[in-house]
Amino acid sequence: MSTAPTTYRILALSAGLSTPSSTRMLADQLTRESAAALGTDGVEVEVTTIELREHAHEITDALLTRFPGERLSLVIEQIRAADAVIAVTPVFNVGPSGLFKMFFDAVDLEIWKGKPLLLGATAGTARHSLAIDYAIRPMAGYLKADVVPTAVFAASADFGADTEGQADELPLGARVRRAAGELAAMLRARRGEAAQPALDPAADAAPATADAPAAPALDPEFSDFVPMGTLLGRR
Repeated sequence: MSTAPTTYRILALSAGLSTPSSTRMLADQLTRESAAALGTDGVEVEVTTIELREHAHEITDALLTRFPGERLSLVIEQIRAADAVIAVTPVFNVGPSGLFKMFFDAVDLEIWKGKPLLLGATAGTARHSLAIDYAIRPMAGYLKADVVPTAVFAASADFGADTEGQADELPLGARVRRAAGELAAMLRARRGEAAQPALDPAADAAPATADAPAAPALDPEFSDFVPMGTLLGRR
């Protein structure tokens, strides 16, 4: 019997510094589209959004003492329990906000290992659009998170301009939907792997039959192929 989960838990982290903020607006768009993409499976999606600015003092204290306070500990446990995290930051000086970076510095590295992570960033102009790939994605890679291939950057002009996108760039709504679809596919793949029965090792060694045709012959072009392990002397 399948043990696939009936509920997905998505946690959104918004590092916006004002209320309201474009960072929170982008986080809301990403969570809404991710929930819609996952909802097609007929499962429930629980979305929780956390404004990091409300935990700024505890984040600073945790950096100084290495002990998170009560409220910050709750946020950390929510990350640990989440099936996926959506993290969105404003960009300042071609990098994430100090609050965003401080938060990642204040929590244990191990909670990010293997965690599906969708990245988003906002800025006043498109000149900062490369900050995700040059400053934020490398940090997520160092933390060993499973980063969604598409990250979403939004300049101020992108909001409310979905029908006027640049000729060489997808409008914001399309980019959000693509990233959300990739996150949903990642989570579905994980669920599928968990539900798959273990393969019988003997099945791979079984001889070909009429019902199970033999594997195709090796392409002559690769008939002299030598495995890398053999070339390195590892037999």
